[in-house]
Amino acid sequence: MRKRSIFAALLLGVILTGVPVNAQTVFDEKEVEIPGIQKEYTIAVVNDQHIIVEDGDYTKEKEEEVESRHDLFCDLDGVPSSEAWKGIVAAVNDLQPDGVILDGDMVDFFSQANLDCVMEGLNEIEVPVMYIRADHDLASWYSDTLTNKEIRKKEKAAWEMDSVMVQDYGEFLVVGINNNTSQLSKKGLKKIKEIWQQDKPVILAMHVPLQSTINDELDKASREAWQDRALIWGNKDCYYEPNEVTREFLDMVYAVDSPVVAVIGAHLHFAHEDQLNEKMIQYVFDASYKGTVGVVKVKGTEN
Repeated sequence: MRKRSIFAALLLGVILTGVPVNAQTVFDEKEVEIPGIQKEYTIAVVNDQHIIVEDGDYTKEKEEEVESRHDLFCDLDGVPSSEAWKGIVAAVNDLQPDGVILDGDMVDFFSQANLDCVMEGLNEIEVPVMYIRADHDLASWYSDTLTNKEIRKKEKAAWEMDSVMVQDYGEFLVVGINNNTSQLSKKGLKKIKEIWQQDKPVILAMHVPLQSTINDELDKASREAWQDRALIWGNKDCYYEPNEVTREFLDMVYAVDSPVVAVIGAHLHFAHEDQLNEKMIQYVFDASYKGTVGVVKVKGTEN
């Protein structure tokens, strides 16, 4: 893992914007090589911010639990996630990437206050953003005031939300799978098949990582961190087991003729890098509430 301190850049951001930024924020930089790519691209990845607005709209019965979680999701300086989010946005803008992926669990649970907080920062990001939701983004667990249908309506009104989303960089695609703590829908599978037909290299972004066909290192690491649970998608003793539709999608991802060159994952609150098969790499980024921003450099091969 190669991490680059951005203290000087963040200091400049404070001077120019007045935004209080955490000096501990680091970029975790990775590379994806794609044959034939002529330019070099930079994509920032932010995930698992778990924003909780302390005076937000949650039920009184859940107040003690919410306060405990609010204190849990703080960076190394003790800055809570909702405040640290401002510094993350400033850091991303200073990086000036070609695009940004928000890879799920940006809020700890759905509430209007939490959504407003993440959207305030999102709308300040100066480059195209793909916002992939996950279970925390779409669940009212601690507010209990809205139905799932109402939550999804509010999320869609706030920012684009389809089961499958695409950022087209011309030479390649970033394809995001929304809410992939759940099974893929038939509509989503249909769209994936249409995307595959474009015959462009694909970087697949999904909140829950995938199981490697080569080793079980991620399985073991997840079990150690999450009470003996392999919180990844796969066939072998994984927490997320595919149904028929999701299985077809995963088979398309792993296939010999798959356009997928790399997978970007999150969810586990630790960083990990592995090969999913002989040609496809996976980067799992640490939780951003800790002060980490993922950076994916996409470029052509040396020869």
